[in-house]
Amino acid sequence: MNKIKNTFNNIFIETKFKRHYKTLEILDNIVENQEIRYIDDILSFMKDNDGAINPDVRSKTLFLGGMRGEILRKCPGSYGHICCNYSVINLYIGCPINCSYCILQSYLNQPATIINVDIENIFSNLRNIFSASKDRLFRIGTGELGDSLVYDDITNYSIDFVNFFTEFDNAIFEFKTKTDKIANLLKIVPNKGNIVVGFSVNPDIIINSEEKNAAALDDRINAMRLLIQKGYLIALHFDPLILIDNFEYEYETVIKKIFSQIESKKIQWISLGAFRYTTDLKKAIQSNYPDTKILAEEFALCEDKKFRYLRPVRAQLYKFILNTLKSARSDVPVYFCMESPQIWNELKPHNDQIKKIVFGDKI
Repeated sequence: MNKIKNTFNNIFIETKFKRHYKTLEILDNIVENQEIRYIDDILSFMKDNDGAINPDVRSKTLFLGGMRGEILRKCPGSYGHICCNYSVINLYIGCPINCSYCILQSYLNQPATIINVDIENIFSNLRNIFSASKDRLFRIGTGELGDSLVYDDITNYSIDFVNFFTEFDNAIFEFKTKTDKIANLLKIVPNKGNIVVGFSVNPDIIINSEEKNAAALDDRINAMRLLIQKGYLIALHFDPLILIDNFEYEYETVIKKIFSQIESKKIQWISLGAFRYTTDLKKAIQSNYPDTKILAEEFALCEDKKFRYLRPVRAQLYKFILNTLKSARSDVPVYFCMESPQIWNELKPHNDQIKKIVFGDKI
C-alpha cells in the first residue's frame, strides 16, 4: 500500500516552463493549492536557496524545470569496482522515501526535489542516440537520483516512457522502485519485451526500520504479479544487503516468498550489492537517522573511498544469496553492483546472458 502522499510546502517553476503541458499536468495532479513562485533558471534558484541537508525538508519543496547537461549519462560506477554498464536519465532528482542508507542524502545539495518536465527534449535526444548506434544494446533507467515511480501519480511519466520505448529494438528500459505505484503501468500493455520494472527488495525488518516510506515487501510482490500479468518483465535488486541478526533466515524468507509467487522466467535479472557508504554519507546517516544500527558493523575503506563490509564477510553474504536463489530453482542472471573484481572472480555469478544484457555486448 502506498505510504507516499505527494504533498509539497513550496513549489518553484522555471519561468520558461510555466505553460509547459507537463508542468500544468503535474500541478493539476497536486491536490493542495500552494503558492507557486517562478524562477528565471535553476542556477539562480540554487544560488538563492541554501541546500537542505535533511531529506524530509528537500522532499517537501518541488522545483519544475528543464534538463541540464547530457540527457543520457553513464552510471558513475565506482573506481576500482566493476560497473554494470547502466545508463541513466535523471528525470527525478530527489526522493521522498528517505531510506536511512541512501547516498542521496549526502550526494545531493539542492534544496528541492527536481522534476524535469521537458520530456520532448529527452525523447528527441534519445531517438538520435539510438538511431546512431543501432548495433548497440542500451540498458537505461531513471532510478539513479530518485525512485522511478514514486512521483508517477502526478507526472504520468511511465506511460510516456513505455510508449516511447516501443519504437526501439536496441534499448531496454527499467523503472527502479521501492513503491507499488503501478496504476499507470497497468493502463497500458507493453507490446515489446524491452520494459522492465525493477524492485529493490529487503526483509520486512529492514523495510520497517530503514526504508521509511517504502512499500511493504508483500505489496511490492503483489505489484510484480500484476505487472507480469500485464506483460511486463521484472528485475530484483537485493541492494543494499544489510548484515542483520538472523541474516540467513530473513533473506531466505524474502527469496522463498518471491519465488513462490513469481515465475523465474519473468525475471530479467537480479543484482546484489552490499551496504556501502562514503565518509559524508556516514555523517548524514548519523545526523538524519541517529537510531539506526546499520553503521554498527566492521567496515573497511576500499579503493573507491567507500566503506564496505570486510571482503570475506561480503563474499559470505553473496554466496548465501546465490545458493538460496539456486535452491529456489532460479536460473535468472545475477550480477554484482559496485563490487570488486576479486568478488566477481571468486563467485562468478555471470553467464553469457548477463554479459549481453548487462555489459552491453553487440546485439
